[in-house]
Amino acid sequence: MKSGCRRVAGGVLLIAFVVSWFVWGPLALIFYVGGLFNSLWLFMLSPCLFLLIPLTVIFLPVLARRTVVRWRKLSGRERVLSSLLMVLLAAFVASFGLGFAGVTPSPFDMFLRGFTRYVESRTDVSAIQAWLGMLDPNEYTDKYGARTERHFTGSEQPPCVARLHAGGARVQPDDKGRLMLRTIWGGGLIGHWGIEVGGKSMEPPPDSEVIGYQPLAPGAWIWYEN
Repeated sequence: MKSGCRRVAGGVLLIAFVVSWFVWGPLALIFYVGGLFNSLWLFMLSPCLFLLIPLTVIFLPVLARRTVVRWRKLSGRERVLSSLLMVLLAAFVASFGLGFAGVTPSPFDMFLRGFTRYVESRTDVSAIQAWLGMLDPNEYTDKYGARTERHFTGSEQPPCVARLHAGGARVQPDDKGRLMLRTIWGGGLIGHWGIEVGGKSMEPPPDSEVIGYQPLAPGAWIWYEN
């Protein structure tokens, strides 16, 4: 009974993987997983995938010809594995073409989908808003009345902020003088992203040519560089 359940579960996972591979492609899947863990390391794998394209284009016809010639001599399992491998390789090449054509979501869009799950599971928006409510807005203006910001690092961060392990966290007033927290990750050529948390009545600014916003909770949203 248990072995049968394991086979069914394994088959379902395999089908889900193949469908995902077809719909989004390996690059998008890698970026999605990178977003789930908010990991920069997976960004470094993407150039390697481009190097595999010419190898796949060469290897796929060879594999197809070999499979057709030896089809009668192959066992049932070998036929399934060979067919599955050809399907995955064909989808691997096709996914890049569909991505460049704009048919499938961009890798960074997939990263944001994964990052949204990462943030939702780790961010206590209510706790951050309560912490912001204990801060004095007057400390964020200079003697001339201009708005200032403060960076919080290490032990200065409350637990609700520290658990995010952000590359940077700062508190700053918005245009109406209300305090808000802004965290940041990323850097260099890959861009930056993070979250902003303010009062429950605050809404994200409109998207610009440089910065985009995605709602997270009342008074909180994800920001990213376009």
